Amino acid sequence: MSVVRQLYQLQLVDNDHTAKSQRLAEVVASLGEGDDVIQAREKVAETEVALNELMTQMRVLELDIATVNSKLKANQDRLYSGRVKNPKELGSLQDESVALRRRTAELEDDQLELMIGIEEQEAELVERQARLLQFESQWAAEQASLREEKGRLDIGLAELEEQREGMRARIGAGDLDLYDDLRARLGGVGVVLLKRGLCRMCNVDVPTGLARAVERGEMHYCPTCNRLLYGG
Repeated sequence: MSVVRQLYQLQLVDNDHTAKSQRLAEVVASLGEGDDVIQAREKVAETEVALNELMTQMRVLELDIATVNSKLKANQDRLYSGRVKNPKELGSLQDESVALRRRTAELEDDQLELMIGIEEQEAELVERQARLLQFESQWAAEQASLREEKGRLDIGLAELEEQREGMRARIGAGDLDLYDDLRARLGGVGVVLLKRGLCRMCNVDVPTGLARAVERGEMHYCPTCNRLLYGG
């Protein structure tokens, strides 16, 4: 087997290894909770906090209403007990009764508004919880797929590394230095296929004599892109 062919085959393995390594990095970066899940969970937490605040306000308001109603009951019991005879005191009780009823009406209006707010927050919470469940379900499926892919990539990379080491062991040190230098300088492609006298990297025709020499397995470079030519 010619040296050029060995280097070309080594490059195929190296390119495959590079592609799998890049994909493995992408997979590893994608493992873990995604932004959609995190944001959806934050939205649920925000809604729960807002709902709890409204429920706390409702409990305080219910206590206020109960207190006012208790005062109103005491006012009414005294007003209609027949024990109060003084006109001034009766007038004061009536004024207090009006004020307490007005305050009760105000508090009940606030209670109704708060109930509407609670219902809206409860509906929002249900919607956001459903959205979170959907995102978590999608995320779990994607994570399972990514873990499976990572496993395949790990195995594939180990096999390629073993294959690459075996191939490099069969190539001379000088030829390996040349190959590594070409790949480093020329974007990872140091050996390029020559088909029908055409360099498949730069799509330029090479001289006929050069093409024939390459086809015989001799080491020659493309006059345009300076890569090592492999005749296939």
